[in-house]
Amino acid sequence: MPKQGFGGDDDIEEVPEEPKPPSLDKFGLSPDANIRDLFWKIMGSYAATKSPGVDISTLEEDRFALMRVAVSILSQEHSNQYGLSPKFITLYTIQMLIDGGWEDALADFLMLALEKKHRIKDIVIQSLRKIQEKEKIVHCMSSMLRSSNDASVALEYIANLDDAELSMQLKKELVIFARGDIGENQKNAIKAISSIGDQDEVKKTFIILLSHWDEEARLAAARALKSINDDEVKGEAAKRLETENNDEIRRILKEILK
Repeated sequence: MPKQGFGGDDDIEEVPEEPKPPSLDKFGLSPDANIRDLFWKIMGSYAATKSPGVDISTLEEDRFALMRVAVSILSQEHSNQYGLSPKFITLYTIQMLIDGGWEDALADFLMLALEKKHRIKDIVIQSLRKIQEKEKIVHCMSSMLRSSNDASVALEYIANLDDAELSMQLKKELVIFARGDIGENQKNAIKAISSIGDQDEVKKTFIILLSHWDEEARLAAARALKSINDDEVKGEAAKRLETENNDEIRRILKEILK
């Protein structure tokens, strides 16, 4: 109900107090600072000290906003802002997402980076190669491979990273995709495990794929087997040569038999 004034004949409505904006003192920012200011503060700190410079655990609710600021900046033609080149912005963004334990935001960042309109896929791959905490990248990629929404994104990165250690750590998941998936996912999985083709399980996968219904899968398997010089591979290549009708695959099988 409205408050009664002292005179008894005026109705005075109580005006609610406006909520105060959250304090940004802990970030060393002014009250009118926005998420971009915070992003650049973190980037500057990584550049100077190799650490975020803020209590990153308090920023979990802002993780996607910070990630999208990075994508927006990197997508611009001239993103050499604050003295940081795109390669360092990318590297520090990935490091920030890792340090925060924000695998979901990192997965989204990797997915957005693959979109052609952003034109940042190559620089993200270069940055992933430079991350020191390899076990965190392995954990993130493993989680993505188990997600129906993120698996294709992870496979594309793993294939293009061409990192034998990473592929070895993810061998079980990659073999499953190589044997059981189709299209780009299968091709990327085959490419990813090609760097560890001398592993028995991987070699067996390539041999199985020599009889796959898809020519591209057979071709990828044949190319991978070229680097494995043993009697078992030669025997399987000889058997496949009897029924193979693709000229390029036949040529590779003949090379294996030399």
